[in-house]
Amino acid sequence: MRRCSAIVVVVVALVASFGRPSVAASSAPAGTPPPARVVHVCDCPASAAQEERSELVRLFAKVGYVEGRNLELTTYSVETLNDASRGGGPLYSLGEQFGPNPYASFFKTRVARSQPQLVLASGVRVVAAARDSQVSTPVVFWRITDPVGLGFVAALARPGGNLTGFSRAIEKLTVKRLELLHEMVPGAQQVAFVYIEDFAAHVRQAAEVKAAAARIGLRVRDYALPWTHWNEVELEALFATMRRDGIEAFLLPDINVRPTLLVELAARHRLPTIYSLTHVVTDWGGLAAYSTEASSVEDVVGYAVRILRGERPADLPVQEPTRFELVLNSRAARELGLTFPSSFLLRANHVVDK
Repeated sequence: MRRCSAIVVVVVALVASFGRPSVAASSAPAGTPPPARVVHVCDCPASAAQEERSELVRLFAKVGYVEGRNLELTTYSVETLNDASRGGGPLYSLGEQFGPNPYASFFKTRVARSQPQLVLASGVRVVAAARDSQVSTPVVFWRITDPVGLGFVAALARPGGNLTGFSRAIEKLTVKRLELLHEMVPGAQQVAFVYIEDFAAHVRQAAEVKAAAARIGLRVRDYALPWTHWNEVELEALFATMRRDGIEAFLLPDINVRPTLLVELAARHRLPTIYSLTHVVTDWGGLAAYSTEASSVEDVVGYAVRILRGERPADLPVQEPTRFELVLNSRAARELGLTFPSSFLLRANHVVDK
């Protein structure tokens, strides 16, 4: 499921009004209550969305909601987003998460018309569209971070409104990743912080990193680009500039666009870093990552069932993870000519060779 990260760079689209969603027809006998109608929207490639759907179906069945009997689960996967009014064609990349939200019209049209009992929102842009559409349908979200900072809920303990769910909370680990980076590369004294300058959460993290760096004797220099400039040409130029400036390591905020390109540039320019999501290491060959453990789909189904049985999202607290993971890539380290300190290796949950 984690491969659906909002940071995967693929051309995406919503198979909604413009495609065929995955749905099982109800075969309930006449006179029985209608099935619970649940819409599942995943901001990820179709194959990963179907994996997520299969797990949802299995776990719903374990608690008595069986598809085709008393559950109607409709999954909208993301493969090619078409603008029906303009005749189609792919318009959006999954990595472009800071631009206009491609799910906005879906919630204002399809969800508003079909009026499901519950929406399962997998990914930050789906949650943002659900909030902005002002539909009253209860929403359970996951695969997001900083729901309070992004304005999805009023508070973690008492969300208010119709949204609740599970947060990765990785925005709270940026300073910790700076400390780990210092431990991993103790000789590096000049560190770059590379972020999207028109994203408020990144600006806030930049200030936190500067303050933390001063406490441990590091010099941190900001390298910020507007989100529209996060392309191959501009990022290549930025990394070349960092090398000319004598930067010895760099750090990113919690979520970024073009993640696979960043991994490639870090290797090419021989600049170590610690990423915020572990699949950047395990799937894409990044050097190291420190993150929270992802919420399980079983937790999501637990909240979904509570809402279907009458509880209000406003009263269900947003859950944050309590377990953390440090993942290292020995192959990437060898290619950088970097040796992980023995104390650092002992702290790792996993060491891969990818």
